Amino acid sequence: MSWVHRCLIVPAEHADLARVLCETLAGPGGSGMFTTPLSSTGQEPATHYISSGAIEEPFAQLLPLIEFQADAEPVIYPGQPELIAQMASAQGMAVTPEEVQALLAASDVTEQEAFTALARLGLQIVQPPL
Repeated sequence: MSWVHRCLIVPAEHADLARVLCETLAGPGGSGMFTTPLSSTGQEPATHYISSGAIEEPFAQLLPLIEFQADAEPVIYPGQPELIAQMASAQGMAVTPEEVQALLAASDVTEQEAFTALARLGLQIVQPPL
């Protein structure tokens, strides 16, 4: 199986759906994603969640991707919301293509390292209060 790096950042309001979809579609490798909270200040409340690392290539091909190239505009691949919804439904999960599309449209998925993506978006990891 081939693996690729992805940095996935989702708004907090979509994090639960993202978690369930990842676990449903990617199996055990997709569990435990989106547990790191983010905000613009590094303090609660979290506005986003991040998951960054290696994922299986077939799973990555379902997701949107913003591809950054030197001296060029980013190339944006939209992902496959209809196929994601079909695959999730086949696993017993009730989700519509429209719900998946809303999640994908709000997500930031790149090949960037996590801290590069966080800096680009003006986000920080939420630190627990002292």
